[in-house]
Amino acid sequence: MIIQQKKLVIKMSSMELIKKLRDITGSGIVDCKKALSENNEDIDASVKWLREKGILKAQKKQDRETNEGVVSFYNNSSNTEFTVCKIKCETDFVAKNKDFLNFAEDLSKAIHIDNNINNNGTDKDLSDLKIKNKPFSDCITDLISKIGENIQLVSYKKYLSKNSIFITYLHNKYNSNCSKIGSVVEISTDNIDTAVKLVDELKIIAMQISAMKPMGIDESSINSKILEDEKDIILKQINNVPDDKKNKIIEGKLNKFIKENTLLGQALITDPKKNVGSYLNEISKKNNITLNIVSMDLYNI
Repeated sequence: MIIQQKKLVIKMSSMELIKKLRDITGSGIVDCKKALSENNEDIDASVKWLREKGILKAQKKQDRETNEGVVSFYNNSSNTEFTVCKIKCETDFVAKNKDFLNFAEDLSKAIHIDNNINNNGTDKDLSDLKIKNKPFSDCITDLISKIGENIQLVSYKKYLSKNSIFITYLHNKYNSNCSKIGSVVEISTDNIDTAVKLVDELKIIAMQISAMKPMGIDESSINSKILEDEKDIILKQINNVPDDKKNKIIEGKLNKFIKENTLLGQALITDPKKNVGSYLNEISKKNNITLNIVSMDLYNI
């Protein structure tokens, strides 16, 4: 009876070691058990062993294509400062995985609060970043090893302004902060306090960007090459039209193209009788406030 009790204590001790190693590394039970066995149940040596194995696994996966992932927003409820990360993986299954989504949120937060990194960039700009006191590169390696897919930070951007508010939208969210499609519109104003109170009314403009994917805010922000190409297409379409009528037709079709492909010119998705520009003007006059769209970004996987 005494021998049986002693064996039970040893068994429980081994399970506790496995649990502790899992908590530290996030590795699976089988890997933790093998690591402890290979390293005489020494926790520190087992951690190193698992990391070395994880690095090798990660290196083998880092050349694989990443076609899925998420756009992750952090602190977007503030409307005056927040951060966006675009993080890719191999499959939609992993994009919805809890560990992957938690990593996306932790990474976005770490970037947001770190004042020593560039306000926008890629993984190459994050060599000194730490996520919960752990180097960014180690976090990526560990997650690749645990999940079994290549994972890449494609880009990140911090949004900060004293004279603007930022309206955000995530389409078909995986959780409160992550999705495959996200949009941001920056609106400058002469009254931040009042503008923040209008966020719910202005939200439709961010939704407009995700739904209609405008090429620019207005005509001046569309690449001139695009307009020239469109003009050439119109000319070919009206090849048989008399020359004296061509210019008027080109002007009309080009104006239609500009309206349909600029944010301010597009018909509002909730009320096609208005365009986005007139809707914004209505809100400005109603609240005696200046509101101007100065930038927009569309993120998608």
